[in-house]
Amino acid sequence: MTIFNPDFKVAPEKLFAETLWRNAELSRTDILVATPDHPQREDLITYRQALRDWPAKNDDDEYINGFPDTRPEVG
Repeated sequence: MTIFNPDFKVAPEKLFAETLWRNAELSRTDILVATPDHPQREDLITYRQALRDWPAKNDDDEYINGFPDTRPEVG
């Protein structure tokens, strides 16, 4: 059962699904950043930091950095 909360701007199901995606991306790229000579290593390090920072909220408790409409991308 979902309870409607007019102050919650992102559906809990959407937040959960996006968090699962983010965690999967972090897991998927673990081995790549551990390889010192990987050709995209620096891009992946930046990407992983963007994943960790996503989603974020401002001081007014509003989502920023494009969430939920955009996802971080490599490069």
